[in-house]
Amino acid sequence: MEHDGAPPIAAVFQVVFDQKVGYTIAWKRALPDIELDGVEYKTLPSGLHGVKSDLVYFIQGQHAGVSAFAQEVADARHRNASFVAVGALVPLDHGKLGRSWLHAAELRRLAKGLVKNTSDARALELFWKKHRLDNGNQKGRATSPTQHRNSLPESLKRRRASSETTTGLKLDAEGAVDHPALYMPALLDGFGPLLFPLYRAALLRKRILLLGGPPVQLNCNVVYILSVLSSIPHPVSEVLQPDTEPLLRTHPLFSVGIPDIPTLSSHDSRSGWLATTTDDILGEKPQLWDLLVELAPGAAGSKRRWPKFRTSDGKVVKATQRDLRRYRLLRGELKRMRLARKRYIDDDDDDNDDDDGDEEQAPLMRSSTFLKESVDPEEMQSGEGEVVEPVSWAAAAYDSFMWWASAGEQDAWEKEELHADQLLLADLPAIQAAMEPPSSDDEEEDKLFEAQEVATVLTAYFHRLTSFAIQTLADIVEEADDETEEGIEEDAIIVTADDLKNMGLDAWSENDREFVRVAMRLYFGREAAVAEGGVRMCGMRVC
Repeated sequence: MEHDGAPPIAAVFQVVFDQKVGYTIAWKRALPDIELDGVEYKTLPSGLHGVKSDLVYFIQGQHAGVSAFAQEVADARHRNASFVAVGALVPLDHGKLGRSWLHAAELRRLAKGLVKNTSDARALELFWKKHRLDNGNQKGRATSPTQHRNSLPESLKRRRASSETTTGLKLDAEGAVDHPALYMPALLDGFGPLLFPLYRAALLRKRILLLGGPPVQLNCNVVYILSVLSSIPHPVSEVLQPDTEPLLRTHPLFSVGIPDIPTLSSHDSRSGWLATTTDDILGEKPQLWDLLVELAPGAAGSKRRWPKFRTSDGKVVKATQRDLRRYRLLRGELKRMRLARKRYIDDDDDDNDDDDGDEEQAPLMRSSTFLKESVDPEEMQSGEGEVVEPVSWAAAAYDSFMWWASAGEQDAWEKEELHADQLLLADLPAIQAAMEPPSSDDEEEDKLFEAQEVATVLTAYFHRLTSFAIQTLADIVEEADDETEEGIEEDAIIVTADDLKNMGLDAWSENDREFVRVAMRLYFGREAAVAEGGVRMCGMRVC
């Protein structure tokens, strides 16, 4: 179903495979200032012939691109397969993809029709005339996002940086099906506790490359979601210096390939980027990226295979023990929310005359309510232990020491970290109140609603996690400077193990301590001396 609110387009094109010259643009229409060089390679990433259909997102200059791919069986003259890609460019005036997904359904129909007759361009002409940017629709006229941001006051720049991450989640029935945020439930299942170190790498504005085969749309969705989760919320951005404005968001490049190597090499490394590729050769060039995420191919009925993280210097990155505990808690909360909503809907259907003010039946349910119900939070999912750092000797020794030293108070000590992680989930947006539940028993509509629910909760959750981390660092810097002589800064600011816990980090993990050092340098321009967890007696560290 096409969507009336779809953004105007600056170009539309058809890409086919020619036996003599390879990929070629068979038909195109574009505004005079639009450059389409190389777009044929972006619309047809390597390996795409292995799937019947796909959707590809990419960046072309100052525009977002969306391309629908279709393939069908052909004769031997066409190597037993015929395929076509139909793409469009939209201005980046409306977020990270310019809401280009609203054209996806119509582009799919065009590709499906053209794969049978690539020479019939009548439908393409109609599409161009209907949606072109200069067709009486100037609202989305192409302008450089950088130029537009630079013309705004500083406060509005920061507000827009954070609002872009939330307005994209306001889904409607018609345009929802291809919204990248709806992939969040699958992202949580596919990455598990690894989602936390991936988010932290993006927050440090690393150059992150996802390597995996088609379907490319799913991989592009990961890029989009990660860019949303790792953006700096507006309230906490106020504690940062004005020169950190480029750090408020990372730059999603979506699908890239070998022709994009010059772009990847020249991109501003301070603000980082996120991209996905199907070209293995890019994974063999560690000078291009800081973190490589090797996506595991999925197959129905096969054993779960988790993604693998590797830094440019060959270091394997895993989730921490606290990441694992927090992931289980988060997953449990989402399950409780889903069950609570369904119970509410079922109870409302059984008795429409119930008092709307009954607190137990009201949809305004908070996390504290959900926590009363057990959903086996300690259940170990298949292979989770393979992607989590083992318990260190120091952590095990500390646990034993606390048992020996505190005896009866040990239980309270163990619950301290759990309570802090529960606070991240407390008072999250009342989803049932903010969104209208499905009005029918349509299964697809219910799935879309549930995906939107998860997307909203996860966005709020990770933005809160970011706020805790940034605000804690800001407070540490301010306190350290207040204790020195006026006008003199501390050379290295001390960050304690308790500070790490308050930031939602694992004091036993060297990776988390390094995260603090880099974050302090990146966002505050200061050096941090990060203490390790453990116990000291008479000035000596015993564990």
